[in-house]
Amino acid sequence: MTEDCRVRKTKRAIKNAFIQLLKVKELEQITIQDITNLADINRGTFYLHYEDKYILLSDMEDEYIAGLAVEIRFYEVLIQDLTIEAFAKYFSEKVLKNIIDHINNNIEFYQVIFKLERKSHIEEKISELMFENMSKNVNGENNISGIPLDYFHSYVFGATFSFIKHWVQDTNRMEPDIVVDYLFKIIFNGPLRLMANSQLN
Repeated sequence: MTEDCRVRKTKRAIKNAFIQLLKVKELEQITIQDITNLADINRGTFYLHYEDKYILLSDMEDEYIAGLAVEIRFYEVLIQDLTIEAFAKYFSEKVLKNIIDHINNNIEFYQVIFKLERKSHIEEKISELMFENMSKNVNGENNISGIPLDYFHSYVFGATFSFIKHWVQDTNRMEPDIVVDYLFKIIFNGPLRLMANSQLN
């Protein structure tokens, strides 16, 4: 086994141990000894890779954010010539589905990280990622349909993040494909239109 493989294996053991501990203990209660015992390594090995558990947490957040970044990336050349309907189909199948699949494939991490609330910076990091992505797809006046980008982002991110967080923490969590359909329906039609249609029907 090469040194790089050994390092990756050790880091993976540390991260897996940390996630398991976060399931049953508060962040403040977890000690480095707890982590090393569960990961079956010594304290010196832990400190070779991380200064403390908060650096470990931040490193894990960054790792999953990097994976998420790949899934929410718009392919600008592709979408420029699409109709609204084609763009919506693309967004649902290539962006929303990828995001939900990424979270579902790493559900254990997201369950514990969302439970940490403000002890984690995952929400801010996802918000920044979404804002950067939106910024690449706005006009020269820095707005979307006349709405300033910061306001547009604030609403879209807040609603989307809350929806996904609710799904992740739901003890009767729905299948990913159903979640994608529900989320797309809300995003594409808007909550007010859906409520009005529900009243009319």
